[in-house]
Amino acid sequence: MRMQPPLNTIKPTESELEILSILWEKGEATVAEVHTLLSAYKKTGYTTTLKLLQLMLFKGLVNRKEIGRKHTYWPIVDKNNLSIGLTERLIGYLFNGSPAQLAITAIQSSTFECSKEDLIKLQALVDQKISQ
Repeated sequence: MRMQPPLNTIKPTESELEILSILWEKGEATVAEVHTLLSAYKKTGYTTTLKLLQLMLFKGLVNRKEIGRKHTYWPIVDKNNLSIGLTERLIGYLFNGSPAQLAITAIQSSTFECSKEDLIKLQALVDQKISQ
């Protein structure tokens, strides 16, 4: 079993994050399954998907089992821990250490819609921080 590298050294590429998202949702998948799901929104070749998964195995992002010629991969990087680490880096690099500025930018984004439920949760967090 592969040991997971320290979170501060894990720097997945955009393509690796796309594959990780698929694996986090499915739990585990063969190269063909990952390729099919990835190809639904991104033009990529089967060998490219295979090579990315092999690199991710080397980097310690996934693990695999081999049954004949069929390779099944699963994530060994925890989604929540990785998202915290990447968010902290993003806040540090782009928002001068201000999580509030990240939240403001995210809410103002026209690319993603913020649900009323999410806004209520955010308001509760803001109220909690203010009362501390």
